[in-house]
Amino acid sequence: MFRTLTGFFLALPVLAVLLAVSFLQTAGDYMRTVNLNWELDLPTSQGCLYETDSGASFHGDGERYHVLEYAGDGRLEQALAEQATPLPSAENPVTEILDDLSVPADQRPDFADCGVFTADHPSDDRNRLYLLVNSAGTRLYVVEFFL
Repeated sequence: MFRTLTGFFLALPVLAVLLAVSFLQTAGDYMRTVNLNWELDLPTSQGCLYETDSGASFHGDGERYHVLEYAGDGRLEQALAEQATPLPSAENPVTEILDDLSVPADQRPDFADCGVFTADHPSDDRNRLYLLVNSAGTRLYVVEFFL
């Protein structure tokens, strides 16, 4: 009995360290997801300020929205210019998706202050990606629609 309790208490710090490491790695996890889904190699953000999605679906369809924070050092804008396609506007489709997700007004992009980009989905052209970056390069709004 004593050995079992001792082993249990020795395992707790190891589990705590593993959980802490897992938690600290989540900032880059979403960028890895973007890379896998859209073949874009964007710089890792400083953190996620807001996120929501339409929930799990059997077919994998749905909508996702993330607001990511960046340092404003130009790396984000450079990556978008090199890898994504600029769009003149995406206010209507983005607003429709954000309305569907019930995103509050204070978490939405200021369309007048944002450059808009997109990328083609490698396996299904019905899927849509909208990337909006503010003029300071400190916020990236990622809007995904999967069919």
